[in-house]
Amino acid sequence: MKNFTLSLYAFHLARNFNDPLDRATEAGAKTFGQELQGKLATQINLKPELTTLLLHDTYFADLTFSAPVSALDFTPDQIKQFQPRELLPDNTSTLMGQTIGIYGEVASKLEDKEVNQNLADDYVRNFLENTPYKNDQITASNHSNLLGFSLFEYFCLAPQSDQSSKTTRHILVLLNHQGKNSLEKLRLYYQDIVNLLCSYHKIKLVYQQAELSYQAALKEAQEIEKEIDNFENYVSNKNRYLDNLSTMLDRLPLLALNHADYCGELELDRITIEINQQNYQDSLQKLLNTGSNLDSWQEFSNQTKNIFLKQIQYWLNYMNPRKELGQQLTASIRGIVEIEQAGIDRELQNTIQSVGTGIGVGVGVGGIVATSYPLITKENPLQFPSAQLPPHPIIIAIGLSLLSGGGLGFLAWNFTRKRLKSVPTRNLELNPADQKSDRPPT
Repeated sequence: MKNFTLSLYAFHLARNFNDPLDRATEAGAKTFGQELQGKLATQINLKPELTTLLLHDTYFADLTFSAPVSALDFTPDQIKQFQPRELLPDNTSTLMGQTIGIYGEVASKLEDKEVNQNLADDYVRNFLENTPYKNDQITASNHSNLLGFSLFEYFCLAPQSDQSSKTTRHILVLLNHQGKNSLEKLRLYYQDIVNLLCSYHKIKLVYQQAELSYQAALKEAQEIEKEIDNFENYVSNKNRYLDNLSTMLDRLPLLALNHADYCGELELDRITIEINQQNYQDSLQKLLNTGSNLDSWQEFSNQTKNIFLKQIQYWLNYMNPRKELGQQLTASIRGIVEIEQAGIDRELQNTIQSVGTGIGVGVGVGGIVATSYPLITKENPLQFPSAQLPPHPIIIAIGLSLLSGGGLGFLAWNFTRKRLKSVPTRNLELNPADQKSDRPPT
C-alpha cells in the first residue's frame, strides 16, 4: 500500500440545548484539536497533521499520521508503529465519538472485492493486535463504493470488562484504486463525510442516553405504582393509617417530579435523534448522488428512523400516562387527609362543647352549695354524723346539690353530644386509581 495514512476523527459535544450559542466556537474547536494533538504526539512520538472544524454544537478534530516517505510499500504489520492502543484509550470516553480512518493506494481494482476485503481485514487485524479488542469482537460491513474508492467499515466491541458501557470502536478502511490524483474527490466531499460521521456518533450516543432515561423513568414509575398499592390498602382503614398517608404525601411529589424529568429527557433525546437522522440522510444523499454505493450507511439511516425513533416513541407512549399518576394520587391522598383531619377536629370540638355544657350546668346547680353555707351557726355547728347525731343540714344540702348538679350536667352533655353528632358531614367520593398496564419490553 502506498501513501498510507492513519487518521483519528474525534468528535466532542461542546454545548447542550440549554447552553448559550457562544459556548461552542471555532477557537474552542481549535483548542480541542491542539490538546488532543499534543497528547497523541507525546504518546506516539509522531506529530499528526491537524484539521479542526466547528459543527454547530460539536468540535471536530482530524489528526492524520502519515507513513515515512521511505515506506514505498506500507505492509499491514507496519501499522503497529502507530501504537494503536494509544488511539483507542479508555480516556477517550469523554468524546462524543471517534472513528479510525485507514487510507492507502493499492494496485487492485475496485471490482476485486475479495482481494480488497482480505487486504482491509489484514490491516484492521494488525492494528488491533496489541489492543484489548479481539478478532472475534470485530464485525465488518459489506464492500461499499465511496466516490470510486473501496470502503470497508468495522465495528469493534468493547472489552468484556466494559460491556456495560456498550462502547464500540468504529474503523473505516478506504482503498484508492485510481492513484493520488483522485484525492480531489475526497477533498470536495470532505465536509459531507465529516457531517455524516458526526451525526452517526451523535445518534449512537443519544440513543444510549435514551435507554438510560427510560430505565430511570421506569424505576420511578414502579415506585409510584407501589405507592398506589399502599394507598389501596390504607384507604380501607383511613383512621388507622392516617400517618402513613401523610408520609406518602412527602414522598410522592419528588417521585412524580423525577419521573417527569426523565420523561422530558427522553423526549429531548427523541428530538435530537430525529434532527440528526435528517442531517445524516442529507449528507448521505449528496454522496449517493455521485454514484457511490453505500448500502451499510443507508441501512443505518433506516435503522435510526424505523427502530431507534419508533422505540423511543413507544417508551414515551408508555410513560406519558404515568406522569399523571403521581399527581392524581397526591391529590387524592391530600383530600382524604384533610377530610379525616377535619373530622377529628370536629369530634374534638363537639367533646369540648358537650363537656362545657355539662360543666356549666353542674356549676350552676352547684352554686347552691354557697347558698347553703349560712346553715352553719353557733347553735348548730358542723359535726360529723353518728348513730346518735343525725346529718347536719348543710351536708344534706350539699349532697342534694351534687346529685342534682351532676345528674343535670350529665344529661346536658349527653344531649349536646347526640345533637352535634346528628349534624350531617360531607363525604368524599374518590375515583378509583387508574389501572396499571403491563410493562412494555425494553
